[in-house]
Amino acid sequence: MTYVPEINLFRGRFTGLSGYCDFVSDSVQGLHKEGEISLREYLEDCAASGIHLYAEQERIKTFTLRYPESLGVRLSQAAAQNETSLKAFIVETLNEKLKQR
Repeated sequence: MTYVPEINLFRGRFTGLSGYCDFVSDSVQGLHKEGEISLREYLEDCAASGIHLYAEQERIKTFTLRYPESLGVRLSQAAAQNETSLKAFIVETLNEKLKQR
């Protein structure tokens, strides 16, 4: 729950769903009521459209990567230029390369 000063209301949001499901009210009691309505409508929309209710989390795989030290220096520099970690940079680079196929 958060307070949104621009609209002078509290906002709630259901997390872990495959879509966005939020609701607003000016009171706790109203949040309960609006949350029930919002979730019911979300469930109905998903059922009508054949949409999976919950976000599917992709499993993370790991592997050991051996590479020359000289490549390590270049990778570290490239990751720093992209303001990301070395591991994230390697994964992003692999994804970009695979998209080109």
